[in-house]
Amino acid sequence: MKFSLFTCLFYFIFLLPLSSQESSTRKNHTDDNGLRQGYWERKYPNGNIQYHGTFRDDHPVGELVRYFPNGNKLAVLVFCSLGKRAEAKLFYEGGNLAAMGIYVDEQKDSVWKYYSFYNDNLISTVTYNMGVKEGQSTVYYPNGRISESFWYESGSRNGPWLQYYENGKVRVKSEFKNDQRHGDFIFYSPGGRTEMKGSYDKNQMHGEWIFYGESGNVVSVINYVEGRADNEDELIDREQEMFREIEQMRGRIPEPDESEIFSPRRHY
Repeated sequence: MKFSLFTCLFYFIFLLPLSSQESSTRKNHTDDNGLRQGYWERKYPNGNIQYHGTFRDDHPVGELVRYFPNGNKLAVLVFCSLGKRAEAKLFYEGGNLAAMGIYVDEQKDSVWKYYSFYNDNLISTVTYNMGVKEGQSTVYYPNGRISESFWYESGSRNGPWLQYYENGKVRVKSEFKNDQRHGDFIFYSPGGRTEMKGSYDKNQMHGEWIFYGESGNVVSVINYVEGRADNEDELIDREQEMFREIEQMRGRIPEPDESEIFSPRRHY
């Protein structure tokens, strides 16, 4: 971390002034070795700027800004380490902030934050290791409380899976293994009372699933074998509604389209 910070400071203190001097006299310059140097910009056919930034020895240095054809910002990337590491802000076409985080060699790294299309509310965070999801991911309600959290290992969901009510109480407690629901599963009421519990085996309900009433009494027991209920006729409407609610709560981590952020070299 200290080395990375020192490297960034070095480029901002020593290399950016040189690049700025070059950009004051020329732009879109390529040296005798075919390497981009100084200030560069490109425009869309409608005349709006597609991107602008400073290069040194063919690598972006400092701030590089990309735009949508309508003129709104698509991305703001602040580079150091000769283009290998960039602090990024990504935007929706309408102008609102979509996401922010770090790229390393054009791969997402560390914790990324994602924001609502409609306002500036944080809707999720995702942890990456060189482009691969690794560690905790979290989804949020509009009030800022956690809606859902789960963990990734090498890009696959592995470990605890938790859903929450807007009051902060746990709604669902279970686990994932290799991207499949696996292990014990408990569904709670908004007040914290157990309403349903059972277990999954490789994404299929298996064994006894117990449903409880308001006083804690057992209302029904459904036995599952590889996802199929032996006594399905006993699965009453409220129990079916629980399953529908759980599936609706399962969050998808939204990620903005990044296909134009790192374009092929010919578009620089």
